[in-house]
Amino acid sequence: MIYYICKYLAIFLLKVFFSFRVKGVNHIPRQGPCILVANHSSNLDPIVLGCASSRRVHFVAKEELFRNPLVSFFLRRLGAFPLHRGEGDKEAVKRIFSLLKEGKVVGLFPEGTRNQGELGTFQRGALKLLLRAEVPVVVAGIRGTYESLPRDKKIPRPFPIQVTFSPPFEVKGWSVEEVEKKIREEMEVLLSDEVQ
Repeated sequence: MIYYICKYLAIFLLKVFFSFRVKGVNHIPRQGPCILVANHSSNLDPIVLGCASSRRVHFVAKEELFRNPLVSFFLRRLGAFPLHRGEGDKEAVKRIFSLLKEGKVVGLFPEGTRNQGELGTFQRGALKLLLRAEVPVVVAGIRGTYESLPRDKKIPRPFPIQVTFSPPFEVKGWSVEEVEKKIREEMEVLLSDEVQ
């Protein structure tokens, strides 16, 4: 119950202050395991991705975000759990595969850290995880969060935010390079004016 209260409160705030829009949400499989892969340019992204999805998203977020009590409250209620970066967090990886085995949706930010408004380099660990998981992948393009809350700002400013989802695809048998190319191409289209 508290999950839905937090989610719909966050959606309300996003719509009022950020003209929040979602496209292609029907591409998320209605049941079974799935990984949502999104670009990452702002601390708002985990909350925005959780609100945009038709299903509950369980995702890793950097441990530092959980030090802020208010942010931690929303993140945990929206299904996030902390990742200790640079330490090869085996517990977080175990949790991801456990959630997928249970048929849940997991969200990943393959850049590993916030970019500067342009797509950054994808972490090979995240790409390898996608290959090992062997579940449908849906790419999410998040627009407007960088303009609202870039890395050097503490308080978000109103700016239209949109999330667009790609059709699901399978990566079984692909190489790391093929997965990276596919995800980057999908993100570039979703983040372009073509989807407006």
